Amino acid sequence: MKKIVYTVCSANHLAHCKTMANSFVQYNPGYELYIFLIDQVNSRFNLNSFSPYKILEISEINVPDFDLMAAQYSVIELNCAMKPFVAQWLFAQYQPDLLLYIDSDTLVFSSFEEVEKSLLENDLVITPHFTHPYPDNHLLPRERDILRSGLYNAGFIGMRNSANTNHFLSWWAGHMKSECYYNFAEGMGVDQIWINLVPLLFKGVQINSDPGLNVAYWNLHERKISIRDGSYWVNNEYPLVFLHISGYQFNEPLNISRHQNRYSFSDHLVLQNLFALYIDKVKENGFDFYSSLSCAYATPKKKSRGIMKTLNQLIKPLGIKISDL
Repeated sequence: MKKIVYTVCSANHLAHCKTMANSFVQYNPGYELYIFLIDQVNSRFNLNSFSPYKILEISEINVPDFDLMAAQYSVIELNCAMKPFVAQWLFAQYQPDLLLYIDSDTLVFSSFEEVEKSLLENDLVITPHFTHPYPDNHLLPRERDILRSGLYNAGFIGMRNSANTNHFLSWWAGHMKSECYYNFAEGMGVDQIWINLVPLLFKGVQINSDPGLNVAYWNLHERKISIRDGSYWVNNEYPLVFLHISGYQFNEPLNISRHQNRYSFSDHLVLQNLFALYIDKVKENGFDFYSSLSCAYATPKKKSRGIMKTLNQLIKPLGIKISDL
């Protein structure tokens, strides 16, 4: 069985990316790992330093309308928008049986064997942000914040090679051309908000609620990490598969995530130790150097997005959009 895992990031996140990659292959040696750089190297660093992982600039796979997307999106929006296009390219180029997407700000602690078993019977595996109500409605995140940003976390998606999966990727990529931006007032939460529709529009979708998957600030109210016999467990029963370290800022080391104020490390001492481990690994992998690099596709987005919206309004009576041209 051919298995591939991939991620996307700009140059400033490459230390995080290498940390994720090292942790993934440690527990999942049967995968080929690809890093897609939503950026340009421009002789700033040596790609060979990421061996044995395969790293490609996004320009190498000829994403349709990439220049238009780069002009209208911020760096993070552009990174998010590339996920389905990269998946389509990997399926077409290498025909893997299984394809996993994992965000670069992730640390893996055990095998994805159970996810693989799920993909023997399902085409897509997605994970919900949480499965139990929050205890209150005033600390962050609130349930309405999850409703705005998406019910499922797009930092991990499992895919089986099938016509159904290809249909999903084509549909998702279609929305990414012009509808992958942050504007909660318009109901836009980049690539992630569209995953809300996936269980409704596509067959063979498993909503995997395993507490060991995608542990992060948004589900700490229902998932407690402990250590036993040298391994990490969630709720004393489920192996910790991966920790999603979303929104952590190295210049604010005591804050679990900039997106939350619900918990502190004093509430989760084992988590604090895992974050300390993660910080050390990211720094060892070149954080000080890579985090200082700017993205080649970083441009004044608000102005360009306003122009794109104006142009779309002008040609709306014709029944077309800029992304259709």
